[in-house]
Amino acid sequence: MKHSQFLVAGLLALTTLSFTACSSSDDDVDKPIIEQPSHVADAARYKVTTFGSAWKSIELSEGGRYFIVKNASILGTKDDVILSGSYEKKGDSYVLNGFGELTIIPISKSSYSLQLTNKGKVSKLTAEKVGVLPSDKNTDYLCRTWKFSQLHLTVSYDGKQVYDGTATTNSFNDVKNGLKAAIDASEYKDKLKLAKERLDDFKDFDILQTVTFTHAGSYYVTNSRSNEDVMNYWQWTNANELVIAVSEKEDGFTDKEQLPLKFEKGKLLITDSDSDGHEVVTLTVTLLPVNGQ
Repeated sequence: MKHSQFLVAGLLALTTLSFTACSSSDDDVDKPIIEQPSHVADAARYKVTTFGSAWKSIELSEGGRYFIVKNASILGTKDDVILSGSYEKKGDSYVLNGFGELTIIPISKSSYSLQLTNKGKVSKLTAEKVGVLPSDKNTDYLCRTWKFSQLHLTVSYDGKQVYDGTATTNSFNDVKNGLKAAIDASEYKDKLKLAKERLDDFKDFDILQTVTFTHAGSYYVTNSRSNEDVMNYWQWTNANELVIAVSEKEDGFTDKEQLPLKFEKGKLLITDSDSDGHEVVTLTVTLLPVNGQ
């Protein structure tokens, strides 16, 4: 199961957590105009239906990024392999920069023929187009590429502050080291189980780069180590209150896998607050929009 990148970031974690909801009643005030994604008309996810194909799905995002998923069960690997990059439309085809070319030919309303060219090799595939989430102000605002910018971590025990630290993407180790020192110096050292679990999660913080949400109900996390890239699924559980459900399976959503979002001055904030009744660990991750994506 490859979701450690979100577990360590407190972002879209697939675990049972206690979340603090954020109201969106003033979301129009908190959402300044940001650049509209550049390829809204081209955006779609295609699930490959060709039997035995190593290609699992191909998605073109609203912001001009492509995500190709290779099937772990066919490849014989532990996890699916995610290939990604930017794309450009060229006539009836798409140039997938760093990969090759994609041509999409409609067969019926939801069935398509795909011609995928990679390193001179052409794969002819059949696929079905995935339905999309309805367009509305919150969905359209969320569905783009966001880059990891900052995290803020606080730890308290019985209402007493143990740690409060902030770090940017270039200084995640400062929070890790600061948290470790605070745990070691705390009178509650032996009771801070949640903080110690969070400390173990920090080892992968520095590889996080972007997360892309799409109208097809997908989200992709890219990392500096591309073999650690992740694809999972999302849907609204309460669009007005900006709460989403997340899952590793397209039909596997549960009430336990939910996260509150907040738009604030053009930023996306995701807060994960975990408590055992005495200890409270709260992690807020801040993401910035990637213009045009």
